Amino acid sequence: MITEHAVVTHCDGKRVEIRLQRDSACGHCELNQGCGTGAIGRLLGHRSKPLVIESDQQLKPGDRLVVGMHESAVVTASLSVYGLPLAGMIVAGLAADLYNLADTWVAIAAFTGLFAGVKLASRRARRLEHGRLTPHIVEVRLNPQR
Repeated sequence: MITEHAVVTHCDGKRVEIRLQRDSACGHCELNQGCGTGAIGRLLGHRSKPLVIESDQQLKPGDRLVVGMHESAVVTASLSVYGLPLAGMIVAGLAADLYNLADTWVAIAAFTGLFAGVKLASRRARRLEHGRLTPHIVEVRLNPQR
């Protein structure tokens, strides 16, 4: 299971808005050392998008959570997002090439296959969105100021 630490920012009934606490993999960003990724992060800012999940637990803003998602869900989503468009592009391009079409038409077919793969991946993502791809609460650490 892949887990991340989060903080509750807003509660509205069963809907809980959380903000993930991003950590660098190596720790050099905090030390202002190492690769250029930390410099790019400082340049662009460390923005994080709030995430809304559902919970039956009574949570308050400031509570710390550990949210998780199954590895298989992440792999499935990655294959859908990257694999379907790539497969669509390759299959459509090869099919056009098998008909001995001009290179321009092969390129147009490949981009059409890429677009079709993106649309198919988008539909698949919407269908899976509320299933295994939804993060769930693994652990709750209540705010000590309660």
